[in-house]
Formats: sequence, structure tokens, C-alpha cells
Amino acid sequence: MYIGELAKLSGVSIKAIRHYEVIGLIRSPLRQGKYRVYDASFVDVLAMIKLAKSLGFTLEELKQIASAKTQQGLVPMDLLRQAIDSKRELLQQQQTAILQKLDGLSELEQSVARYNACLLTSLAKPTS
Repeated sequence: MYIGELAKLSGVSIKAIRHYEVIGLIRSPLRQGKYRVYDASFVDVLAMIKLAKSLGFTLEELKQIASAKTQQGLVPMDLLRQAIDSKRELLQQQQTAILQKLDGLSELEQSVARYNACLLTSLAKPTS
């Protein structure tokens, strides 16, 4: 298939596909004359790249993993697991920070409510 069809099937722009090829994230396809000809495996590879990007991986991180492929073209699972564990740890840290902020928002809300209650109480008292 040509690059336009690959872009349509994968949901990745033609520009991005070309960029991935230039930076070595995907292999160079075969050519028929001046046209790039992609096989179906590129759809799967682009789907994995899209998923990884949506999970917070950068192109540089993905490039490092892709460059470590074995001679058979397999991604080394130990390297991938290490990268995934690192992302998982980062997300857990972010989750903890978000939960602390949510608790802080509740505390702020309660503080303002107590402040307002004190003001209303002092305003309701008659002055002597």
C-alpha cells in the first residue's frame, strides 16, 4: 500500500510517517520507483506508536527502544518492561500528587466555609 492508504488505515499523518522513518522509529519501506510501498505490518507498528505516545512515551524514548531491536526485528521485552515500569512509576507519583491536591481543595473549601461562618456570626451579633 502507498503512504496515503497507510495514513488513512493507521490514523497517523503522512508527515508523521515520513518523520518516523527519518528518525529510525520505523524501517524504510520497499520502493516501487519513486513510491514507498508499505506492507500491513506498518499498520500494527503505527498503532503501537500511537498507543505508546498516548501513554506518555516520547518519540525519543520510542526510538531508543526501536533501535535495540534484535536481528529478527523483535523488541527486547526486558527493555520494554523497564520503560513501562518507569512510566508506571511516574504515573503513580503524578496520581499521588493529584490526590494530595484534591485533598487540599477540600481543605481550602472547608477553611473558607468556616471563615464565612465566623463572619456571618460576628455580623449577626448586635453591637453594644
